[in-house]
Amino acid sequence: MQRQEIEETSGKYLEFMVHGFMNGLITLQELEGISDEEMETVYALGYNFFTYGKYEAAKDIFTGLTAYAPYTSHYWRALGAVNQQLKDYTEAIAAYDMAVANDENDVVSYVYRGESQILSGNVDPGLNDLKKVLELAPAHPEAGQWVQRAELLLKLQESKKPA
Repeated sequence: MQRQEIEETSGKYLEFMVHGFMNGLITLQELEGISDEEMETVYALGYNFFTYGKYEAAKDIFTGLTAYAPYTSHYWRALGAVNQQLKDYTEAIAAYDMAVANDENDVVSYVYRGESQILSGNVDPGLNDLKKVLELAPAHPEAGQWVQRAELLLKLQESKKPA
């Protein structure tokens, strides 16, 4: 009888987990039982591929990470950065959208999304992202280099306007 109880309990647990996953209550990472440390190890591998210009390999890794942990902003930002390097600005913008949706104070994603918007010809949304960085700046003194980058890009765009 004890084995039957274990099987019933296991079945109910599995049903609960699958139901939770299907309804967006738990992530694939949680369903598979993968730790945050293991995810970050995989992220580090993707980051190394990215650093050495192995963009397709990095893209595969970051795509997998976003599937397993869709609420982790920096995985989306990394996927955006790869797509930006590959000049797939539409995909880069979509990934940065997800990064910002998961962390509305993600200064870095605003800068890169702004750049991608401008490079894709969507200048006004890009400028809005860069201005958003300046709005967030007082609360994020650690983001100084990104604020400087946003200011520089805004000045460059301003200098391109006809007099």
